[in-house]
Amino acid sequence: MSAQRQNGLVLIADDDPIMRLLMVETIAQLGLETLAAENGRLAVDLYQSHQPDLVLLDVEMPEMDGFEACRQIRRLETRELRSVPIIMVTGADDIDSVTLAYDAGATDFVSKPINWPVLGHRVRYVLKASDAFVGLRLADAHNRAVLAAIPDTFFRLSRDGICLNYEAGPNNHAIFSSDQCVGKHVSEVLPPEIAARLMEQVAAVLQTQQVRAVDYVLPRAGGFHHFEARLALTGANEVLGLVRDISERKQAEEQIRRLAYCDSLTGIPNRQAFLEMLERELLHAKLGAKKFAILFLDLDAFKKVNDTLGHSIGDLLLQLVSERLCETLRPRDVVSRLDSQTNLARLGGDEFTILIPDLVHVEDALHVAERIKETMSRPFQIESHEIFVTSSIGISLYPEDGQDCDSLLKYADIAMYHAKSRGKNNAQLYSASLTKQIMSHAKLEVGLRKALKNEELYLLYQPQVDVPSAAMIGVEALLRWKHPERGIILPNEFIPLAEETGLIVPIGEWVLRTACRQAKAWQRSGQAALRVAVNLSAKQFKSENLMQIVLSTLADSGLEPHLLELELTEGTLMDDANATIVTLEQLRAVGVYLSIDDFGTGYSSMNYLKRFDVRALKIDKSFINGIPQDTQNAAITQAIIAMAHGMKMAVVAEGVETASQLALLGQYGCDTVQGYYLGKPVSHASISSMLQNRLRLVRRLARQLVRT
Repeated sequence: MSAQRQNGLVLIADDDPIMRLLMVETIAQLGLETLAAENGRLAVDLYQSHQPDLVLLDVEMPEMDGFEACRQIRRLETRELRSVPIIMVTGADDIDSVTLAYDAGATDFVSKPINWPVLGHRVRYVLKASDAFVGLRLADAHNRAVLAAIPDTFFRLSRDGICLNYEAGPNNHAIFSSDQCVGKHVSEVLPPEIAARLMEQVAAVLQTQQVRAVDYVLPRAGGFHHFEARLALTGANEVLGLVRDISERKQAEEQIRRLAYCDSLTGIPNRQAFLEMLERELLHAKLGAKKFAILFLDLDAFKKVNDTLGHSIGDLLLQLVSERLCETLRPRDVVSRLDSQTNLARLGGDEFTILIPDLVHVEDALHVAERIKETMSRPFQIESHEIFVTSSIGISLYPEDGQDCDSLLKYADIAMYHAKSRGKNNAQLYSASLTKQIMSHAKLEVGLRKALKNEELYLLYQPQVDVPSAAMIGVEALLRWKHPERGIILPNEFIPLAEETGLIVPIGEWVLRTACRQAKAWQRSGQAALRVAVNLSAKQFKSENLMQIVLSTLADSGLEPHLLELELTEGTLMDDANATIVTLEQLRAVGVYLSIDDFGTGYSSMNYLKRFDVRALKIDKSFINGIPQDTQNAAITQAIIAMAHGMKMAVVAEGVETASQLALLGQYGCDTVQGYYLGKPVSHASISSMLQNRLRLVRRLARQLVRT
């Protein structure tokens, strides 16, 4: 209240008007304001209405004496949470009166006759002490509020480890009670190991005067709890401790660690965890002159599972694969000082890595790979699907194959791709020659990506001859690559790479457009209208914009649809037969000529041939090779021709290289032939020259047919 007024307010209560006047004058000389009351009851009323900063009460007053007035003021203060200083003025100086005054709640007392200068000093210092007391109460209330808001437990320790004070926080059920701690040494409260660590940090705090912390775990209701005790110097060789339950923080840290080091899908270690483990193992192996192996595993045809059954089934498959691998790599099965939760990891997708530390024999790594292959060979049952997968495994060895983690992991990856190229479902050790192959492969891929832009690709055309008339009725467009460094590269080397990288789609479109433009160019020059045959890859055939590309190509080139022949392999047609039939019907509706290339090397299902309703079959050259001496091939060839004619389909024989082959094919009724005997693949200019000398060409071919 003194802070709300210009000066302090003093309430004076005395039934003697002279005494009241003298007190008022004395107090006024101190620069304080005053209120006066002639009895105790009025003094209480004035206290309630004005809230003075100090009260002077005479003991002997009518209606209510000073003792009772003091008691009532104190009761009012209890409700108002105030404590005003009260000075009792008494004519008696006996001990009983003094005791009564203090019992009633008086702060001080003065005896009559009053020494007025002393009274002034007394009032001034009582007010000053009251202000200080109020400040202390406010500070104490503030501190208590802060402590109440903090869920921590506080304690004080002597330098010897004796608990001097202990105040549990709101969650004290998780720690100790005050009776368990105060007056006892920390070793009597905490487990020995924790107590020893705590005393070490107490000594460090006393020596360095810096804050130290100790983490420890204690069993509590519901399991183990993590705690952190922070220690600070308070002076007088004492240490203040603050204890906090950090179990939730530890759980969050563990969750973060799991997110950082565990694969969220399978629960096994992820790439980061594996790389860090590999670094540790490399250091261990270098220090101990040890060996270890890395197995790089990839599931064969996993993409097909995702594409056909969906990614949810694919995810379930990866989970089952990781469980089966963990079972296979248990310590009793693997020569390892690590368990399966640390030496197996998923790098991503369908790639897994396995570390075999302390390797003694290379055969141990191969045996592990063989066990993995065996366990992967068993079918996986997911919902209503029985799924079969195999694995390709590459193996790199330390120190033989590399001296650092990156190299060893890369070489295991290279060996895995080598395993895939060897037919999949096998394991291969890394060798230096594989790196050369990979580098050559990568260099070839870079060159192929530039080949279209740099106009390094070109087409040759091989004549197709009608057997009865000996006339050239068409050509097959054959792709070649003129590499700036290696020269001519044949399709059997770069087409698989184009299919693997997806470049086959833009390359195939370029072939289609170039061949159609050239066929129309021959026609416009007044030469024969030749049908041009173009091979379609599986990726091209399944492309959503295939029809758009075909229609656009025909429109741009001006070539009639029946002069474009699209060749498809049996494998391409049999993959998703229902979708294939739809696409074939769309192409036939346009008028495009359709044929099956390399017939006899794939499925050769008569039932599907009827459904596909193509115009021609091309007998693979592997059946033509060796006839007529190879009677088995001759019988197969004759059967294919008869079957095709029975289904109203034309037959083209590829790879005709001798007169006797041509003669036999003529006897069997083959419709069209092509091969080196009739004409090698040549440039478009050479085909133009042939067409310009059409009569001479027909006569030459006729003579060949007659001779046969």
